Amino acid sequence: MNIIINSEEFVSHLNNIVGVVDRKQTMPILGHILMSGMSGEITITATDLEVQISSSFKANITEDFSITLPGRKLFDILRSLGNTDVELSTDNDLVILKTDKSKFSLQQLPANEFPLFDNNESDQSFSIAQSDLSAVFNKTQFAMAQQDVRFYLNGLLLEIKPEKLNVVGTDGHRLAKTNIEIDKKNINEQSCIVPRKAVQELTRSLSDKKDCKISLVDNQASFAFSSVTLTTKLIDGTFPDYNRVIPGETETNILLDTKVLKPALQRVSILANEKFKGVRIDIDDNRITISSENPEQEQAVEDLDIDNTDTKLSIGFNVSYLIDAVNACPGELVALGVNDENTSALITDPSDPNTKYVVMPMRL
Repeated sequence: MNIIINSEEFVSHLNNIVGVVDRKQTMPILGHILMSGMSGEITITATDLEVQISSSFKANITEDFSITLPGRKLFDILRSLGNTDVELSTDNDLVILKTDKSKFSLQQLPANEFPLFDNNESDQSFSIAQSDLSAVFNKTQFAMAQQDVRFYLNGLLLEIKPEKLNVVGTDGHRLAKTNIEIDKKNINEQSCIVPRKAVQELTRSLSDKKDCKISLVDNQASFAFSSVTLTTKLIDGTFPDYNRVIPGETETNILLDTKVLKPALQRVSILANEKFKGVRIDIDDNRITISSENPEQEQAVEDLDIDNTDTKLSIGFNVSYLIDAVNACPGELVALGVNDENTSALITDPSDPNTKYVVMPMRL
């Protein structure tokens, strides 16, 4: 094998896949990427056994080949070279990278040992604009659990229906739900849980260019966009009935200016208990008071004027959950809906009626 590739182009495609290269290298082959050349096209692939990402680009190759390369070392070397042509060749168990003044010898492992996913054909697929898919992920992914023993919470629920896609994330203490229209009438209703790692990699790679084709088959989902194909195993579990968690109606509804509420929450969070992050929200007619205190007896208080509510209520929340929900609201106003100190709060953005955030109360 002997090929010449532009380093910057190579790096741009490596950047699409390097996020799933195994840092801990539980298996040596997972620290490598698979590089295959066929019919004038090179495809590079990385996997961590749960998520597999491939990126393809045109290249002047004279013969088919398949090799492996240490992913992160290759990425760091090429990124440091700047814009130049790189010659790649093989020498027994080594891959040689050359430029005019540099030479690197990298170990390769047998390409036939690289663990590729089964490439099954799907009869259940639809397309969505990359920007729209990125938007619904950004509105919901922060609510996913992190390494929860309830493994079905460590991902996003995708509910696929004719002309509609629902996306839901929850960690058991808060919930984020949104939906978007899809241009697909003839599609079977189906639900799947996409794992956290796949959601994060998709959010990092999706751009505003063209559509993303989503295909579901067996226990896998595939996302194909631009030059990238991401395939992920799905979480096998039953997602909670999220509709039971979302308040149908709230007795007290307060409209707040995002530019006022967000900094107030951030300031109060500074003195909140570092472990529990609790803040108290007191509603008293035409005023809302946000306060926190910590074991050192330090205290923070913020008063905000609101329209008269005829309500007197005191309720505690995790301030980080409130800040995440407010940050996810793109509009200038945020609506806070509450019933009493024992029920969850509903946070919405009047400019985005398809999205809802639910935050459970906490005792202070």
